[in-house]
Amino acid sequence: MFVGIYMLVVHDTNVVANDGFHDLLEVTIPKGTLLNPIRPAALSCRTHFLGRLMDVLSGLLGQRAPEFMTAAGFSDSPHFMYSGYRSNGEWFQLYWIGFGGIPARPIGDGPDGHCLWPAMKAIPNEFLEMYYPLRIERFDTVADSGGAGRHRGGNAQRIFWRFLEQGTISIHDDRWLSKPWGVLGGEPGARSRKTLVRYSVSGTDPPREALGSKQDHIVVSKGDVLEWITWGGGGWGDPLERDPEAVALEARRRLVTVDGAKRYGVALRPDLSIDTEATEALRRDLKAARDGKSEKMETFNRGGGWEELKARALEETGLLPPKAPWEVELRGPMTRGEHYRAWRA
Repeated sequence: MFVGIYMLVVHDTNVVANDGFHDLLEVTIPKGTLLNPIRPAALSCRTHFLGRLMDVLSGLLGQRAPEFMTAAGFSDSPHFMYSGYRSNGEWFQLYWIGFGGIPARPIGDGPDGHCLWPAMKAIPNEFLEMYYPLRIERFDTVADSGGAGRHRGGNAQRIFWRFLEQGTISIHDDRWLSKPWGVLGGEPGARSRKTLVRYSVSGTDPPREALGSKQDHIVVSKGDVLEWITWGGGGWGDPLERDPEAVALEARRRLVTVDGAKRYGVALRPDLSIDTEATEALRRDLKAARDGKSEKMETFNRGGGWEELKARALEETGLLPPKAPWEVELRGPMTRGEHYRAWRA
């Protein structure tokens, strides 16, 4: 569907989206791969990869038509589960889908804390607090988490969940290590992160535990808080080409901080108005620091290479880097596939 809609938009915006394009496409997916798994492969987190696939296709197709390329940010479909028994013996079970930062586009910024799936809306906090033993202590977006660019990536979603009953939680998320890439000079969005604060252990100096992006059956106690933060969308285009007035407006809206405004080469006064002379000087300095590289901006900015991100993983995220598939001895039906045998040869 994504490829068909993309091709229609690129070639003729007057064509109404319809099923006819399916006959024009041939999709080859080797059996036993992530997109064509063999039973009994686990499928619980498939929606995360569907979101990531939209990033991949946009980046792939956009290289031939940069004017239609978006940054990364359709990265995931974060799921949160909380269940257990109330003190009166009544069972409760919450299954909740979160949102993230949408990628910047050729025509504008990415929406902040927004759902990438159509026809989905956030559940009102009042409803959640009324029907489940929890309290939402913070619900906003994270300033500066969207990648800087001529068009800014959407900011991440931040929710602090306080649990009012003992229970278990599960988190199905992604983008904890790799960042949603920026394109055509844009900067990458921020990573997602999940932290469990054990107020049940200490009300004044609670232990903080970094959680994995995919972790099930975590026992929580009354009073504990989950700090839930999703990813930010990547930026599009050169940040120094962004209108300073737009940066100042977003600083007043608490979407960008004073320090974050400097990524766009914009200097703000304490009252969040633009310091024009300082802005002009800052932009000159930032352009000079590029050492002539500004003529050809990076197509993709991932915030570092894969090995570099892995080397910094523990320091920056509190989690050990993952092992690549070729570093693990796999078992299962997929090992009989031709593509697997060729890969391991």
